[in-house]
Amino acid sequence: MVTGKFDDLKHPLPYVPTVILWGQSVQTPYFVVDTGFTGDLVVTPKIAQELGLKIDGIEKVENANGGIVVLQTASAIAYMEGQELLVTVLISNNRPLMGISFMEKFKYTAIVDCINKTVKLEVAEKIIAKV
Repeated sequence: MVTGKFDDLKHPLPYVPTVILWGQSVQTPYFVVDTGFTGDLVVTPKIAQELGLKIDGIEKVENANGGIVVLQTASAIAYMEGQELLVTVLISNNRPLMGISFMEKFKYTAIVDCINKTVKLEVAEKIIAKV
């Protein structure tokens, strides 16, 4: 299980740490758990540069207010609880985001408790159908 935190802003957001690496560079930034984002991860240009990510494309993305923006993409490795997977990273000047596709790849269930200001990512249990 991965536990996160809420930031102390006027409008708190749930953040979880994620190990992201490329080549010899490793970072563990906190990412906003964003259920409205269907991709893997969004990182800042500074994080992308520090990791030495290689731009491998561009993607048109619809943002929260319905506008279309064009963002650079790169590949990176994400490491969570002993599992290492290749992920697609969008590069944007906004805060780092973790999307639905990332949580699906790692088989996570996100539990966001707004009352107690906690966030957890738990590996979903396999459901065995009884016949």
